[in-house]
Amino acid sequence: MALRDIALTVLELEPNEFHWVLMEPVQAESEECLGYRPIDSSTQGLPDYSEALIQGASALRVLQGLAPFGKPVNAVGFGETGGSAEDPMSLPDGPDSCMFSTTDHPAL
Repeated sequence: MALRDIALTVLELEPNEFHWVLMEPVQAESEECLGYRPIDSSTQGLPDYSEALIQGASALRVLQGLAPFGKPVNAVGFGETGGSAEDPMSLPDGPDSCMFSTTDHPAL
């Protein structure tokens, strides 16, 4: 797997509304600045900075092709074969499972 330079940050867009943002570097205007562009962000605010940071790190794992924290990609129980023949790497559905979707907030 090729490594990518990706940054994770958490922004408080409204009081007690935290969003994680994954960003990749872009060409900066000077060597003294680092420029980044958002590549993914949470679609719903979280009431806790730490929770937003954990969910952002989990989204980063998914971007790398790994299972999100606490959710094995191919969960197998006793007597089950697990996985889907069509898509064994399928991801869970939910508000933050769609890559490259952002909120309507202008800061993202």
